[in-house]
Amino acid sequence: MEEQRRIRLERLLDEFDRLGIGRQVNYGKLHLYSIITHSTAIEGSTVTVEENTVMFDDGLPPAGRSVVEQLMNLDLKQAYEVAEEVAAARTRITLPLLKAFSSLVMRNTGALYRTPHGEYDEAKGDLRLQNVSAGRGGRSYLSWEKVEPRTNDFIVWLNERLASIDSMTAPDVYDLSFEAHFRLATIHPWSDGNGRVARLVMNLVQMEGGVVPTAVRSDHKVQYIEALRESQEAGTSERFLGFMTDELVDALSQTVEEYTRDVERDVPWLRDDDANIPSTPQVTPQVTPQVKRLLATLGSKELDARELRRLLGLSDAKSFRQLYLRKAIDAGLVEMTIPDKPHSRNQRYRLTRLGMKANEMLA
Repeated sequence: MEEQRRIRLERLLDEFDRLGIGRQVNYGKLHLYSIITHSTAIEGSTVTVEENTVMFDDGLPPAGRSVVEQLMNLDLKQAYEVAEEVAAARTRITLPLLKAFSSLVMRNTGALYRTPHGEYDEAKGDLRLQNVSAGRGGRSYLSWEKVEPRTNDFIVWLNERLASIDSMTAPDVYDLSFEAHFRLATIHPWSDGNGRVARLVMNLVQMEGGVVPTAVRSDHKVQYIEALRESQEAGTSERFLGFMTDELVDALSQTVEEYTRDVERDVPWLRDDDANIPSTPQVTPQVTPQVKRLLATLGSKELDARELRRLLGLSDAKSFRQLYLRKAIDAGLVEMTIPDKPHSRNQRYRLTRLGMKANEMLA
């Protein structure tokens, strides 16, 4: 990463952490919904972040959006849920894993192809068995015969670098994630869904490195494609990495600016003589039976996810994260001991002050 970009990025990340933006209730969930929405929008979806939030949380399909658009977003959400588990478990990248990601992304919209070289199914994550051209002004991608060996080379390269991710600075993690995106998109292993999978792998690397996952904003789609194409033609990722860093810096600047503005804003109906009226103390929130069990299990301890699951008698990691841990964190009842690195292998969880109060009231 170019030095001036690195310095600006580090300053923004410090400010992001100082303000506690990433530790807000529901921030992680809503930020992920935004990433998903922008990723599918680059591929033609018109579903908004607000519509996805209602569809993901309440199961209500957005009016006026096609079934294909809805399925694109629902499928990508499931793929990201798996990616979060992979990052948390530090699972090694393998060809079956990449194909599983592609299968999740294309599960309901993938096509079946019959070619002279054999049959392959996008919904199963099969690598392509024919040549393709897409999104590059008619230019063709890598010959299909080279796809599997080059993808395997990519996997070896990525695993070697992920092995030392804990010693990387945040800018180095971002550089690695952007490079992974560039290499996988350039190989173009599948007939469709390559962009979504490449962006997912980029975010997976960022999750594992404990940095804020980034989105390619859909209103910058043209610049994004141009940067990718120019780097592919030049045979070097420099142009693409520069674009992605600038995109990240711009998005972080906007987030910090909007957060600062929003938290300083007051209710519009406030009168001058109301300014000194004390606020009503927050009432302890309602909790589900699962969250109640989690609070009681944590008590005054700091425990990692594996130990929490063991004490709760749970074998399903996905259900634990969705029904117990994520709901408790989103409600402000549980917090991470290393909030700036949510996927750190040393991550533990403890009750917040509100969580302690709730636990006492529910005992």
